Amino acid sequence: MVVSDVVIQILSKLPPESLLRFKSVCKSWYVLINDPKFVAKHLLDSFSHKHVLLKRILTNNFGKKELALSILKFSPDRSVSVMDINLPFQEINPFFEVCGHAHGIVCLSDLDNAFLINPMTSQFRKLPPSILTFRGCSAVALAIGFGYDAKSSNFKVVRMVGFWGNSIMLMPSPIRVEIYDLSKDKWREIGAPSFDGRASWTPSFDMYHEGTFYWWGCGEPRINEAGRIEHIITFDMSEEVFGKISVPKSYDDKKHKTSLGVLNRSIVLFVYPFESNETNIDIWEMKKDESSVVSWSKLLTIVPTFGIEQPLLFVSCEELLMESRNGHVIMYNCKTQEFKKLPIEGQLIGVETNRFEATLYIKSLVSLEGRDIEL
Repeated sequence: MVVSDVVIQILSKLPPESLLRFKSVCKSWYVLINDPKFVAKHLLDSFSHKHVLLKRILTNNFGKKELALSILKFSPDRSVSVMDINLPFQEINPFFEVCGHAHGIVCLSDLDNAFLINPMTSQFRKLPPSILTFRGCSAVALAIGFGYDAKSSNFKVVRMVGFWGNSIMLMPSPIRVEIYDLSKDKWREIGAPSFDGRASWTPSFDMYHEGTFYWWGCGEPRINEAGRIEHIITFDMSEEVFGKISVPKSYDDKKHKTSLGVLNRSIVLFVYPFESNETNIDIWEMKKDESSVVSWSKLLTIVPTFGIEQPLLFVSCEELLMESRNGHVIMYNCKTQEFKKLPIEGQLIGVETNRFEATLYIKSLVSLEGRDIEL
């Protein structure tokens, strides 16, 4: 039985959770919903329906802290519904961080292990161990990023590694880089950044956007000053090359923390203070000229209430999700300057962790079986 074009058009507009149920309707629907061409069409139709994927820490019924992934959907009246995701693998570590999202696939990693997961289909894949060694010592991830290579229609994970010896980091230790191709299910080594410095593991800063992954980077110490030169390290998923972007000159690594976001498809940098008695959040927009030279311009300054600790992400051009010190998610409207506490809570599990990580998320049927997704 051939599925008509009208039925295909209708089905391509439905959410994955409905389509997964419809696989049992008949054989032709089962074949259609599994067809890579239909999966690609469904993905394209889903780009205009973005949700928020939120990582948080909760306490379970046994009093143990555990990682939870939730999908937030905002209605026209800006009320929010929360759908918790059951993670399908057993090796769930509360210290897992979200290391990128692309086309419905999410990368989770605690630096020792890395998983790719489609929260909608419950498919997951544990990545193989590192292929890199140095003087007989094992590799440890310093930073990891995930994204989609549109040139090869493939998902990739890039990992910067150092090396451990006798339970301490070898110093000096060469920074080496390996990249994982989902279609081949294996790692291969590529060239490390040609400039000084390395990416650092900074929760809520790492981000994938339009073919490029971004990390917070640390360079060599400033002359006659304490501290290190701070910058942003980029990685082009298609060309497999690194780049470096300077941060606004007003940034002071002794006073400020930072995170990245996207607003109207442009990269923005949130700069906010360490000290609780200083509350202003500055938002800077990154711009590139015809020669790809980067400059920053300040968009706005937010003077928050509700004990705001840090920004999370822009939900729309006017609405910004933020995290409060008492573990709530706050919605801030940049136009009306109003704050609204949402019925979403999270907990801390360590000094170096955050209660929440958030990214815009697209529900999809994309498979982790290594099939190319051509868009």
